[in-house]
Amino acid sequence: MQKLTLWQRIISDTPAFFKKVQIFGIGLAGLGGTLATIHGIPSGLTTSLISAGTAVAAIAQFAVKMDETNSVDTCSNASDKPSSPEAVESSAN
Repeated sequence: MQKLTLWQRIISDTPAFFKKVQIFGIGLAGLGGTLATIHGIPSGLTTSLISAGTAVAAIAQFAVKMDETNSVDTCSNASDKPSSPEAVESSAN
């Protein structure tokens, strides 16, 4: 399995199941936010719902659909980066 950077994971395609998990997490956080406006609901419950929903949605974002077209080479242009600091200095002169 190839290792991806944080940015490559964010911009990569997310599998269908994890898209549903993201929607569930956002809904859970929204429910917590809505319940926070009601005065009879304990604040610990609403805080827990918002925190759990946000965490679920954020973690589900990092799931990556891997196939032949989704590789490190297509996510970033590694060939454009110089290999060493000396190469940067020589290209600047």
